[in-house]
Amino acid sequence: MKMDTMNISLTPEQSEYVRRSVDRDFGNASEFFRDLLRERMHREIKADLALLNATVSHAPVGPGEDDIAGVLATQRTVRKERKRARGV
Repeated sequence: MKMDTMNISLTPEQSEYVRRSVDRDFGNASEFFRDLLRERMHREIKADLALLNATVSHAPVGPGEDDIAGVLATQRTVRKERKRARGV
């Protein structure tokens, strides 16, 4: 897979933290930052799914009986008016 190269600026403290983390847990700084990105992407996906699940759980499952009755009544009225307009 082709990789893009990016340059970043870090404070000395951040740079030292990256070095310690790489020495302890990663093969190189790129692996460290890719891991951070994967974790962040995972958190964003989880947050998006939580929002969708919260929204779906409060959403109505479909039109209620009153809604359906209103639509049917409107259809009957429109059909009668169209028949009357055509002279049928």
